[in-house]
Amino acid sequence: MNKKTYSIIGDFHTHTMVSQHAYSTTQELVEASRRQGFQAIAITNHGPEMMDGAIAHHFLCMDGLPEVIDGIRLYKGAEVNIKNFAGRIDLPVSILRNLDFTIASFHVEAIDPGTIEENTAAWLAVIQNRYVDCLGHAGNPIYPFHHEQVVKELHKHGKILEINANSFIVRKGSEKNCALLIELCKHYQVPIVVNSDAHSAWSVGEVTPAMELLESLDYPPEMILNHTLEGISGFIQRRKQEKRMDFFTGPAQSPQLSTI
Repeated sequence: MNKKTYSIIGDFHTHTMVSQHAYSTTQELVEASRRQGFQAIAITNHGPEMMDGAIAHHFLCMDGLPEVIDGIRLYKGAEVNIKNFAGRIDLPVSILRNLDFTIASFHVEAIDPGTIEENTAAWLAVIQNRYVDCLGHAGNPIYPFHHEQVVKELHKHGKILEINANSFIVRKGSEKNCALLIELCKHYQVPIVVNSDAHSAWSVGEVTPAMELLESLDYPPEMILNHTLEGISGFIQRRKQEKRMDFFTGPAQSPQLSTI
């Protein structure tokens, strides 16, 4: 029997110097992607309500960037901050609806950790937000939550979970939680995306510990969306169509959004 291949075709959680605790330009991240043999990259700077996040206008103007730079497909995105346990995030619909890929994450610089119940409520509200695509570094142990409840909600709404390789280094204890989340995603057929959370060109595509964990748990590589360009681009295209439809017809429930 052929061995399964665990690899990615692009990194979908990266930061440029616009996030001031990151150290590379868009061009440098693209060049790093080319060296890795990647086909795509997503630029996902931090939202404006983090201490050195990008201003909202940064995300509004991303439409001016090319779709392809030096052969690398460039996806325009954001890593928005969860600001309260009702799921408020820090970019408005008018911006989010035009982005390719939006990750929502907890950051200690943006919100103090809550109880298990509060953190769970926040994740559930974020998943129900029509303009969020992915939960970022959810394995972080300082934000405990009810894993199964959240994964089931991801399945219900057609959203995905990130396995963040950088968390294994900077958010100690994440690996154990990621293992539990991977098993639940496998059970409930929730796709994932594997990212580096690169804050410099030297970290782009550095996802080895995450891929080793996925392989050890026999998570199907075909359910890793950025395992193939077709997988991740198909997901992004579906979600963009859903966002457009929601914007023009009105969502069933108003998402918790900033009023920037």
